[in-house]
Amino acid sequence: MDNSLKGLILAAGVVITCIVVGLGFYISREAKNTSSGGISQITKMNGEYQDINKTMYDGIKVSGREVVEAVKKYENEIKGGVFSIVVYTGMRNLTSPGIIFQSNQYDIAKIKEKKSEYYVNPDGNFLGETFLDQNGVVTMMTFVQQ
Repeated sequence: MDNSLKGLILAAGVVITCIVVGLGFYISREAKNTSSGGISQITKMNGEYQDINKTMYDGIKVSGREVVEAVKKYENEIKGGVFSIVVYTGMRNLTSPGIIFQSNQYDIAKIKEKKSEYYVNPDGNFLGETFLDQNGVVTMMTFVQQ
């Protein structure tokens, strides 16, 4: 009887060990799935946070001074060709309705020259708008003089 009791205790120990190991694998698999979901949410939030400085111009009126500052602020992205700013001023005619700041095709100094066709009046009022690509990344901003 002594041997049969030891056998039952050994069998119970093996069963309990298998249950504990199985629970460990189950918990680690669930933790991995949860952390993967959390990482994707953090990545998404990080992308939204990076564009928040650009989307703050969407639908609000800003001064010409702020338009010039926005062009300066995003100058590196504009030069890199990943971002564009279009400014529609009252000085342009209908065949050429906007100032396009895109790639290396612009001279930022001209937006401050009063006699330039690219002049942005610092006291003017502009309505900002942002445009997103299919991935939800802001790729263009427009400012329309009011």
